[in-house]
Amino acid sequence: MSWPIQHFHYVPGSSSIIEMMPGALKAMTQCAAVKPGENVVIACDTNKLRLAEVLAAAAYAVGGIPTVTMFPPTGAHGAQVPDPVVGACARADVYFLPTSWSMTHTDARIAASEAGARGATMCEVTEDCLAAGGILGDFEAADRLGRQIGAVLETADTIRMTSSGGTDLTGKVTKRPIQYETGLFRNPGEFGALPNSELNISPIEGTTEGVIVGNVRLMGFGILREEPITIEVKNGEVTKAWGGAAADYLNTTLASFNDRSAYNLAEFAVGLNPMARAYATNLEDLGKLGFGHHGIGSNYAIGGNVKAPCHIDVIYTDATLELDGRKVLERGVFSG
Repeated sequence: MSWPIQHFHYVPGSSSIIEMMPGALKAMTQCAAVKPGENVVIACDTNKLRLAEVLAAAAYAVGGIPTVTMFPPTGAHGAQVPDPVVGACARADVYFLPTSWSMTHTDARIAASEAGARGATMCEVTEDCLAAGGILGDFEAADRLGRQIGAVLETADTIRMTSSGGTDLTGKVTKRPIQYETGLFRNPGEFGALPNSELNISPIEGTTEGVIVGNVRLMGFGILREEPITIEVKNGEVTKAWGGAAADYLNTTLASFNDRSAYNLAEFAVGLNPMARAYATNLEDLGKLGFGHHGIGSNYAIGGNVKAPCHIDVIYTDATLELDGRKVLERGVFSG
């Protein structure tokens, strides 16, 4: 008798609570530096309650005061969550957001950061993410690499990312803020996306031109290893996508919002964590050293001006980052 999995990204018992506890404790200590007496809010959807329980136990073990709030899955990356969740996150000292759909580009995460809370989104996270792969990485080393890249990026006007698979995308980033989602969020307002570790920036609206060839993952669709997706970008917007079922999914999903802002090319990003597993989970693919990705839709949460009904990332291997014509990162190797 087969047992159909009917809920998006629900993974039954891929690791036990005992096996997840070291990763959850690392999140509370190395990543968030939770102090005794701090309020730790864990906001999850109904698919991720076991993860929330482990994070709550780890928070309690280091002296934090955990509160768990749960809601139905939102159905889209970047879709807004219920207002009480926004309030809980904004009044936390530390927050963790294990969910099926990303909360990075939502009012809840932004309100928390603006109120001085620090924390991490954890979209599409599976139970083994707290026991293997990216969570075993050295987030302090990833942060150091991110700061080296950022030192060059903060004075750059033009960004270009290419890949051996055919990606070639260029945009303007003059005076745009850099997001250090490296896995360390110890200071007020800082955030990450555990077990991801990345550096990202939002290009100036309307300036991005080129093509993206995703061969790792399309958020919401899944793995692209067997059939890459090609996405054309003109004047800062996605114009068309082709490449089988993934392209059909993206074209249909973007059209379903009936909102031009959904097509905005929102993000340039590179992964920083060599321990992240390839093709295993969304957040590890986003944060794997040597991989690159681009977001489509909202950028208001990362320094842009567009609040769209979605934020969809497309990820690829062998990324090269150039800033003002200078090669800075090639397939995970920093060239300074």
